[in-house]
Amino acid sequence: MKYFPKVSWGNVYLSPLNPEDYEVFTKWMNDSRITDWITTWPMIFSLNWEKAWLENVAKSWDCNLAIVKKDGDKVLWTVGLFHIEHINQAAELWISIWDFEEHNKWYWADAINAILSFAYNTLNLYNVYLKVKSFNKKAIACYKKVWFQEIWTMHHCQYCNWERYDLILMEMLKPDRQEKNK
Repeated sequence: MKYFPKVSWGNVYLSPLNPEDYEVFTKWMNDSRITDWITTWPMIFSLNWEKAWLENVAKSWDCNLAIVKKDGDKVLWTVGLFHIEHINQAAELWISIWDFEEHNKWYWADAINAILSFAYNTLNLYNVYLKVKSFNKKAIACYKKVWFQEIWTMHHCQYCNWERYDLILMEMLKPDRQEKNK
């Protein structure tokens, strides 16, 4: 078995990352349709670099997971929590939508709901926050659909494709999510 379901929601489950996926990750990391949306847009990734990165991430204590489509056990994206503060019960969420052919499907919502379920119910977190570039209107709309709220903006601090953009901080508190899920 290549993937091991940790938490499931809707049409996806989250699994520990599998370093054997380094070839598909290398393809994604060098696809400008994808990387233009993240901070790696000017970088070039080799097979060796991506394999080493996946091996290191797979050994870390951070919460880095593959998003796997239940129908066919196909890895679609990655999601995770980092800067986990157990005392303050907070963490930063990140999600990367790698498989461009699956971009416009609702798997992202299932993946975010799965990681939030894990964050609040398993890790006992209270606050989950994320950062998104202001030009990524689609992502902002997606986050709002799963009840994240904009709480702060840092102006002109992101540089991508020769232009400056704002960075928006969004959050969801555990009681807000519990209220929305009633």
